[in-house]
Amino acid sequence: MEVRVAKVYNPYPAGETNVYIINDELVFDSGINLPQSVDMLKKALSDANLDFEGARLVISHPHADHFGSAYLFRNVMAHENACHKLYDAEKRYFELVYAHFGLEGMPEALAEKMRERAEKKYAGLVKPCTCCGRVGEKIEANGDVLDVIHVPGHSYGHIALYHRESGSLFSGDILLDGITPNPVIEPLNEFERMPVLEQYLNTLKKLYGLEVSRVYPGHRGVIENHRKVIEEYVRSFENRSFQVLEIADEKTAFEIATTLFDDIRQLFLIMSETIAQVDFLANRGFLERGDDGRYRVTAERRELEEEWRGIKEEIFRA
Repeated sequence: MEVRVAKVYNPYPAGETNVYIINDELVFDSGINLPQSVDMLKKALSDANLDFEGARLVISHPHADHFGSAYLFRNVMAHENACHKLYDAEKRYFELVYAHFGLEGMPEALAEKMRERAEKKYAGLVKPCTCCGRVGEKIEANGDVLDVIHVPGHSYGHIALYHRESGSLFSGDILLDGITPNPVIEPLNEFERMPVLEQYLNTLKKLYGLEVSRVYPGHRGVIENHRKVIEEYVRSFENRSFQVLEIADEKTAFEIATTLFDDIRQLFLIMSETIAQVDFLANRGFLERGDDGRYRVTAERRELEEEWRGIKEEIFRA
């Protein structure tokens, strides 16, 4: 299997987006919709004797730095959930997100200001993609067959591609070297949301059990030891849950987030991570959310330590 990588400009902290061209036929992710990013993408396609008409594009997940320029392609595939988000460039998603931020204690004026800012900012980074189709369970690239694996946690619509023969995993943002990806909030409606940290832990268990020789991630360099990265992620999530439990009593998620993090310039990510943790702790009986939106601690740290011991045993014996 031949893999080309194009490092496409991305203004976000994760750095350049990796666009992979597999066997000069299949493209994995497209990058953000900025002129210099699109120019880099065009050059990479040209080097593989491809263009937007002839290439088949697979989107790892519906975040701007991975699907922003997908609208340029004529043949686009993604998880069904991702296709819905590509269709309106995540407009409905952000409406629901900021409704949940308000429910979790963020001042209404701030939530509305953030929603308006996100909508305005996104207008220059993505365009709706109306030709996205649901990807199947397998996909072929010039004779090589790759398994399509659903890997929710960073985004519910996240998929990875796995080539069993070579042990190659195209991971998108579910595994990154030196960064623990955010378990980003996934609203179902104005009042319900998915248990994203639980989903992430289940995904890590699934990936830990795979025989992988190389991980081709959405940002940064190739990962040679995917199990070591997964172990680091689990420790990071575990440590954060202890921190949240320690300060959560009689606080809203917004108050927990702004207590936990000194630098709140990345408030979207801070709120996402905090909500993922309070949902995880509440679902497992360590927190209880009152009618006033404030959380009460209902168990002791030693009980949470025992809970995480069981979680780690389950993941690492996969």
